Amino acid sequence: MSKTSPSILVRDLPVRIFHWSLVAAVMVAALTGFFGEENLLWLHVWAGYAVAALVVFRLLWWILGGRYSRLSAYPLSPRKVMAHIRGLLAGRSPHTPGHNPAGAWMILILMSLLAALTISGLLTLGGEEDLGPLRAYVSYRTGDAMGEVHEMLAWLLVVAIGGHLAGVFLETKIFGHPLLRAMTRGDMPLPSREHAPGWRAEEGPLALRGLLVLALALGLLAAGYGALSAKPDARWRQVQYIAPYEKNCGDCHHAHHPSLRSKAQWRRIMDGLEDHFGEDASVSRKDAAQILAFLQANDAFSFDTEAANRLGRAQGGDLRISSTPWWKMRHGGLPQSLFASPKVGSKANCNACHMDAASGRFDDAAITIPQTGKPPASAVRKGEHS
Repeated sequence: MSKTSPSILVRDLPVRIFHWSLVAAVMVAALTGFFGEENLLWLHVWAGYAVAALVVFRLLWWILGGRYSRLSAYPLSPRKVMAHIRGLLAGRSPHTPGHNPAGAWMILILMSLLAALTISGLLTLGGEEDLGPLRAYVSYRTGDAMGEVHEMLAWLLVVAIGGHLAGVFLETKIFGHPLLRAMTRGDMPLPSREHAPGWRAEEGPLALRGLLVLALALGLLAAGYGALSAKPDARWRQVQYIAPYEKNCGDCHHAHHPSLRSKAQWRRIMDGLEDHFGEDASVSRKDAAQILAFLQANDAFSFDTEAANRLGRAQGGDLRISSTPWWKMRHGGLPQSLFASPKVGSKANCNACHMDAASGRFDDAAITIPQTGKPPASAVRKGEHS
């Protein structure tokens, strides 16, 4: 193809902005998901919300976009796909406007994976973290299971992106098609029979239409978020601590949220206060009765949070929260010197690192590791689920 071939608009401005915005959002989501600390969950979530908005926009733009942005322009028929693959095997790849058959199917795969990732991410966020628009609809166990699905989909997306990049490299470096030019400038040189005079004049109206479609996408998402969030969350509630509990149990360490133990475990703890982990923590009979009633009324089975499920409902002979396997796994990356430091004091002082420990939520975004002069350590081990 000569350098003087006329050009046509194949990637309108809204598609180009969508593409590079999606690249940025997916990169942030991937980096915070695979390598970020737990307290960066908020950034991962916002990157996910951005991906969701972009996916909804692109779905609408498949219908309302420019000529080559519409789904109807995608060559998706199996016959065309097979013909394209046979051409690639023979060392041929005809230069076509828009997507070639393999590229069109790759876009569908990527969009499907991104949609599935946002849905599974919302289910995980609602179930595991009791956050987001689905927090009142998804149990912890369901959210935990969806976390595994979310991780699997993330790896599938990595593979799909690798395939996409390989295809772009093949088309641009081997066959010489100006795909990157189209995704940056918008136009692509084509034979004169494809020429559409004045293609740049299309950019303005399409850009304005793109803004309107983006506003529609954001409006739909906001309306859906608001409607789903309107349902009261019965999985967690604010607990008003009673004075005898805060006074007597807060002397040595902060008063633990009652959801961190079950009724039976709280009974065992209160029955053994004369030898409370090596200390005499005895209280008056009246205070003991009030404290036990408060703890059992708000025990682990009264909440469906991550802490209540993983710590409060854990079974074992040792009543220490820090003796549970899940606690050990989540805190395994922390140096023992941290717990002995003046800013923490012991493993029982959850509020030294968890700013919301008193609420029983233990949200990842509320984790702050005190600086003790040691190299910073992760609050949890990344990439582990149980």
